[in-house]
Amino acid sequence: MAQTGYHPQTILIKTGSVKKYFGRLLGWILFLWVRVEVFPENNPTNALVPRKPTLYVLADRGLSDLLVLSGTCRRYQLPDPVETIPIKALSQYHSVYSVASRNPVIDWFQRRGKQSQMLAEFLQAAKEDADFELQLVPVSVFWGRPLARQKHWLQVLFADTWSLAGRTRRFFTLLIHGRNTRLIYSEAIDFGKLAVDLEYDATALHDFLVNLLGQQREATFGPQITSHKQLSLEVIDDPRVQQTIAELDGDTKKLKARARRYCREIFADCTQLTIEVMLRLLRAFWNRYYAGVDVYNADSLRQAALDHQLVYLPCHRSHVDYLLLSYVIYSENLAIPYIAAGNNLDIPIIGRILRGGGAFFIRRSFKDKPLYSAVMRAYIGRLVSMGMPLEYFIEGGRSRSGRMLKPKFGMLGMTLEAHILHAQKPLAFVPVYLGYEKLMEGKSYLGELYGAKKKRESTLGALGTIFRLKGHFGKVTVSFGEPIKIAGILEQNCSDWANRAGEIEQRPDWYQQSLVQLSERVMHGINRACVINPVNAVATILLATRRQSIDIDELISQAALQRRLIENVPTLASIRVAGEVDREQIERMYRQKLLHINRHELGDIVYLTPQDSVLMGYYRNNILHSLIIPALIACCFTNSQSSSRARLLQKVEFLYPFLQSELQLEWSGASLSGLIDECLQCMIDEELLFANSRGISRPPRSNREFVQLIRLAQVAQPILARYYMTFILLWQTSRAPLDDDELERRCYLLAQKITMLHGINSPDFFDRLLFRDFINTMLESGYLARNPQGQLIFTSARDYVSLDLRNLLSLEVRGSILALINH
Repeated sequence: MAQTGYHPQTILIKTGSVKKYFGRLLGWILFLWVRVEVFPENNPTNALVPRKPTLYVLADRGLSDLLVLSGTCRRYQLPDPVETIPIKALSQYHSVYSVASRNPVIDWFQRRGKQSQMLAEFLQAAKEDADFELQLVPVSVFWGRPLARQKHWLQVLFADTWSLAGRTRRFFTLLIHGRNTRLIYSEAIDFGKLAVDLEYDATALHDFLVNLLGQQREATFGPQITSHKQLSLEVIDDPRVQQTIAELDGDTKKLKARARRYCREIFADCTQLTIEVMLRLLRAFWNRYYAGVDVYNADSLRQAALDHQLVYLPCHRSHVDYLLLSYVIYSENLAIPYIAAGNNLDIPIIGRILRGGGAFFIRRSFKDKPLYSAVMRAYIGRLVSMGMPLEYFIEGGRSRSGRMLKPKFGMLGMTLEAHILHAQKPLAFVPVYLGYEKLMEGKSYLGELYGAKKKRESTLGALGTIFRLKGHFGKVTVSFGEPIKIAGILEQNCSDWANRAGEIEQRPDWYQQSLVQLSERVMHGINRACVINPVNAVATILLATRRQSIDIDELISQAALQRRLIENVPTLASIRVAGEVDREQIERMYRQKLLHINRHELGDIVYLTPQDSVLMGYYRNNILHSLIIPALIACCFTNSQSSSRARLLQKVEFLYPFLQSELQLEWSGASLSGLIDECLQCMIDEELLFANSRGISRPPRSNREFVQLIRLAQVAQPILARYYMTFILLWQTSRAPLDDDELERRCYLLAQKITMLHGINSPDFFDRLLFRDFINTMLESGYLARNPQGQLIFTSARDYVSLDLRNLLSLEVRGSILALINH
C-alpha cells in the first residue's frame, strides 16, 4: 500500500515564518474549543528520551490531529512535530509521520506497489550511519470514546471510529467531541534497533507502526461489538448448545425458545448513552462521598492491553467495586470490560442500568440446568473470541470479614476453557486489590457477621440506600497486580495444549492443574498488590491492644514500626504503605466515626467501642497477610526469653501451612525461609529482638521495645487461639471421635462463648468457614485422618502440633480455653 509522511510540499504548516505562525494561530483557535486529556498521567515526558531526535507517528493525516499534537508538545516542552528533523541527512522532513494513506481508493488498487519514500530514506540513513539516533513515538489522538453500541445517528456519524474521516465529518467530529479528546503518547522506540530487527524493510516498518497504533486503538475502544440479535444467533448455533438441545427430551422449537430467553437473561446490552450517563454520575458520586481514588501499577496494565485480552479479577469488598473498577479502567484510557454480576442484581431499573453499562448476569448455581450452562459457556466463548475485556470476582461473593475468600472456579474455568477453544489473541488475567478507608455497607456487614440474614436486593432498597448515604468515606485504592499470562501456565502443564482442545469436555489433568495454578497466582497477585492505608494500620494496632485503647503517641510510634517492618523486608517490596499515621490522620478517622478519642492533659487516648472493633476488624483483615510472619515470629517470644534460630524457623514453618491456607500466602520452601530470615533481621535492626551466642533473645520487660514486640504478637494471637481450641477439642474427644460437621459446630459455639466472656469483639473469631479450613488443612497435612466411620482421628504428629501452639499463646488465653473446655 502506498504511504506518505508529512512532506514539506504537502503539509499545511511549513517552517516558513508566515505559515508557521498561521498554523499556531489555527492551533490557538482550535484550543479555544478543544479540551485534551494527555496520557500517560498528564506527564508525557516519561515516554520520551530527552534531547534525542524524535519522529512522532500518527494514525491520521488530519490537520486537527497535528494541531492537537503540536500544541500539546509545546505545552510540555517536547520537540515540536512541525519542526524539521535535527539530522543533517533528513533535515528536509518534519518530525511527524502519518501511517494513513493520502488516497485510500488508489492505494487499495495499487496495494503494496509503493513504499513510503520518507521511511525508506530514514532507514537508509540509519543503515549508513553507525551513530544514527532517532526515537519513534507513536501518538494516538481520539475524538470521543465510542465504547458501545450507539443508537443516536449523530454519535454514529461523528464519533471516532476505525474508519478514515473526510473533512466534513472531521469538522463535525471536532465540534461534537472536541471537549472529550484524548492524546496518548506510547513508549518511545529506538529507530536504529527497530530498523535492524526489520532488516531495513520500509514496508515491514510501516506495517509495524500500523499494527502498533491499531493495538492502542483496540486497547482504548475495545473490539467491535456484535449486535445483540446476531450474538444470540451465534450462541444458539454454538455446537455445544445444539448438542445440549439434541440430548434433552422435548420439542426442539421450545428448547430453542428457552435458549433465547436465557440469552436475554444473561447478555449485556451496552449502550453509549448509558455509559456516558453512568460516568458522569460516578464522577459526581466520587466527588461527593470520597476524597479521591488512588491508582497504582497501571503502567504494566496498559502495556499488556496492547497485545493481550485482559480479564480483571478483583477482590470483592463492596457493591461499589463494580462501578469503581470500570470507572478507573476508563480513566486509565482502557476499554471498559464486560462484568459478570450475580443475577440478584438484575432488578428493575438498576439491572437495566447495569446491563447497559456492560454487566451480564449469571445465576449462582446452574448445575441442574444443562441448557443454561451451555448458553452461558457459549456466550463466554463468543466474548473471548472477540477479544472483549472481562471482569468478575474470583471469590464469588463479597467478603463480610475482610479476609479474601477461597477462589471459585466457575467463571475462571469457563474463561480458560473459552480461551483454549476460541481465543484469537493471547489472554492475561489481572489481579486487582481494592481498598476502602470506610465501607458503605459497614452496618449491614455488622449485622450479617452476627448472624442476621442477608437482605434481598430490591430497587427500592438500593435507591433507599443511596438516598440515606451520609458523611464521607475517605479514599479508595485500586492497585493492579502484575498481569498473569495464561500461555505460560498452559505450556508448563501441557506443551501441546493448543492441539488438545478436544479434550476439554473430559477435564484432563493438565487443564485442572492449570486452573488451580491460575487461581493461586491470582490470589497471590491480589495480596502482592495490597496497599496499606492509615485506617488498615490503625485498626491492626488498636485490635492488638488489651482494651482496644492506646496513647496517641504510642499509636503513631507503633504504626511507624509496622511500616518499617514491611518496607524494609525485600520480599514484601510489592506491598505499598500509603500515607503516614499522624495526628491529622487520626483526627480524620475520628471525624469519620471510625474510632474515638478521649482527650487528656497527659496525652489523648485513642480507643474503640465494641461496635467500632467489629468494623475495624474488617480493615485489619484486609492486610493481615502483610504482617503475619513478623507477628508469628513475635509469638515465639511470648513465653520464652530466647530461642535458637533453628528452633524458631522450625516453629514458624510448622504452623505456616495453616496460615497459608487461611490468608492465601504464596511463599513455600526456600522463599519462606528467606522471608523469615529477612523479617528476623528487620526485627533485630529495630531492636525488637537481639542476636547473641544463645541465638535470638527478646528485650527486657521494662523496655519499650518489649511492649511493641508483644503488640506485634497480638496480631497473630486470635488466629493461633482458634487453632489451639480446635486441637484441644479434638484431643478431648479422641475416645469418641467427631465428624467434620460436629467438630465445626462445637468449635463455633466455644469460640462464641469465649468472645462473650472476654469481650473479643471480632465475629470472624467464631467464623465456621475458618474452622472448616483449619480442619481441612490438618487433614491435608497429615495431622488428622478419618476412621472407617468418617470420624476425625489424630495421627502421630499431634503432640508436636500441641507443643508448638501451646508455647505461642499467652498463658491467659491458653488458660481460658482449657477452663471452658474442661467445664
